[in-house]
Amino acid sequence: MLSVLLFLGSFISSFALSFRHAPIFAFVLYQMIYFFNPQNRWWGSLVPDLGYSFFSVAFMAVILLINWPEGQKNKLAQLPSFRWLYVFVAIYSAVYIWSSFPSYHIDALIPLVKSAIIMSIAFKLCNSPKALDYMLYGYAAGAAYLGYYIFQVGRNSGDRVEGIGMVDSPDANGVAAALAPAAVACLFYFWRNNLIKHKLPFIIAGAFIVNALALINSRGAMLGLAAGGAYFMWRLFFAPVQRKNQKLTVVFITLAGLASLIYVADTSTIERIYSISEESEVDETRETGATRMIFWVAAMDMAKDHPLGLGRGGFEMNAPLYIPRYINTGRSRNRAVHSSWFEALSEAGYLGLLALIMIVISSFLMTKKCKKLLTAPELLDDYFKVICIESMLITFVITMSFLNRMRAEIFVWCILFVACAYNVYYLRKLHLNSEHTKKHVEG
Repeated sequence: MLSVLLFLGSFISSFALSFRHAPIFAFVLYQMIYFFNPQNRWWGSLVPDLGYSFFSVAFMAVILLINWPEGQKNKLAQLPSFRWLYVFVAIYSAVYIWSSFPSYHIDALIPLVKSAIIMSIAFKLCNSPKALDYMLYGYAAGAAYLGYYIFQVGRNSGDRVEGIGMVDSPDANGVAAALAPAAVACLFYFWRNNLIKHKLPFIIAGAFIVNALALINSRGAMLGLAAGGAYFMWRLFFAPVQRKNQKLTVVFITLAGLASLIYVADTSTIERIYSISEESEVDETRETGATRMIFWVAAMDMAKDHPLGLGRGGFEMNAPLYIPRYINTGRSRNRAVHSSWFEALSEAGYLGLLALIMIVISSFLMTKKCKKLLTAPELLDDYFKVICIESMLITFVITMSFLNRMRAEIFVWCILFVACAYNVYYLRKLHLNSEHTKKHVEG
């Protein structure tokens, strides 16, 4: 019943705040629906069946039309990462023509096109640093709910948690990948807020998220969060401009985080962490975590024969042709490649892989430009908000390197967060400076 109340409360409040407070709450509504995913929850029958995802996207479009004078100030054409995203969508669309399974490929293409459109609308709705905060709040809140739901369900499939995913992330590893960057967001807002009453929500949210990651036992998500969190803390510790006692705070947060991890980690989690190093080398006689490297090599060999890609499902069908017979791959050779980079290579060819890489590279170049304009002491919080978003992207990029998540919703969200930060902290500031210079010349 609590889940029903949380969902209805989030739905109604986000809907109302979209009109009364800020248009970006229309996207927050979309975020809440994504994580609550009422159609696939046991409590879904207790709420009206409204086609919530479609409703939220249509509502976002309506809110954008209502606020169009402000929304048109956000120029999509000025976003390098979004230009590459559109190129990637175009390439993936073209692959349909020669894909191995056209009907299967179209099932992946349609959500990708929808995601690009939805993120474009969301970008138009984000018109201030505060609006960017609301987007990150929505992400942290949605992830916290899912963490709470996973806490309720517990491990229901050996040492994993299954059947708790979202529409685009039905399996446990996909859920872990979606949750990991949110832990970094909680870390940032815990640091940024000074009052304990403002820190407390992020302590609770972070606890549920980290506990969920421990229950799911995804090694890729563990590596991603470790890298993204370490990068964020490193930048905090060595920041050129610092708050009073900032380095001491970083040490405290690090020790508290390690203590929390020890508390939530059980024997199964510890064994999974140790297995990362123990299974780093390929064993031809049995399946290990490193066996996926055999599939990566197979994807590279496949690309030589099919440089334009084979579409969704092409790798799974043809993998046995490129994996040596003497290699023990476990249950089957017709399996996913387990890396977003090789997923792009096998499905969309060299051009698709290039576009995917450029989406990520251009995003980091955009954050670099933002940071250059946020070095003043009074802009410290905004500077580290950009660092936080950068760390979230690092977290997901590393996680998706071990999973097929190149079309993941959260991956595109991370690209969106970077684009919004680039807009409100870089493009708008340049525009204001240009306007001031123009008025000075005319004066």
